[in-house]
Amino acid sequence: MEAQSPVIDMYQKDIEELEKLIEVALRPNIKRQLTEYKNNLSNLMNEEKKKIEADKKKKEEESKKEKKETTTDKKESEIDASKLNATFTTVSKYAFDTSNNKFIKLYLTDGFDGIKSFSSSNINSKFSKNSFDVCILGWKGKNYRFSCFNLSKEINPSDSYVKQTNSGLIVYLAKANSSDFWDSLEKKKGLFGNKDDDGMPALDKNKDPNQSLMEMMRDMYQNGDPEMKRMIAEAWTKSRDEQEMKHKHDH
Repeated sequence: MEAQSPVIDMYQKDIEELEKLIEVALRPNIKRQLTEYKNNLSNLMNEEKKKIEADKKKKEEESKKEKKETTTDKKESEIDASKLNATFTTVSKYAFDTSNNKFIKLYLTDGFDGIKSFSSSNINSKFSKNSFDVCILGWKGKNYRFSCFNLSKEINPSDSYVKQTNSGLIVYLAKANSSDFWDSLEKKKGLFGNKDDDGMPALDKNKDPNQSLMEMMRDMYQNGDPEMKRMIAEAWTKSRDEQEMKHKHDH
């Protein structure tokens, strides 16, 4: 069986966790937020699958072409992403530049010095009108992820891109409206802001997805009514029991 891409594997694990929470959620607003988050990740995962398939076909065509050509030159082997550990380190440190009328610039310099010479094929980026997701595979033996799924304003995905420099990475978010003022990278309220319209905690996508989900559930438990606390306690118990059963099965 062909090895799974670590990026797709990451999306699948996030989606599976969200499906468990959606199943036990009782409040319509919470269920809606989790469902929207899951659908967003599903779309990104499908785009990644299409990209992998396209890259695979391209490589097959290049391989056939190389066999026909009589040359001793060989391309430098690139990192096989499927063999890398599928664990991602979330990038949380960045510089936020709003001085340009056309782009919002995000600078990643902490730990990425010299990345200009790194293979661009191992830097995957996805942009939508209200989100971006950048994955760096195998940089100094680790995988990194920098993403936001609730941008403060809309962007033009086709004009947005990632640039490699000697000092780090620059993520260019093309403004959909040049007159928009960005006071922050993500919305202060909404699906992934601090609080939703009902005052309930929402997911913080600048953090690791699993950590963000757990913090949201914990905050809901601490501030919820008795029925909410009962529902969350049952969800935690069910999840723990499933993990214990899986562990016994594996051994």
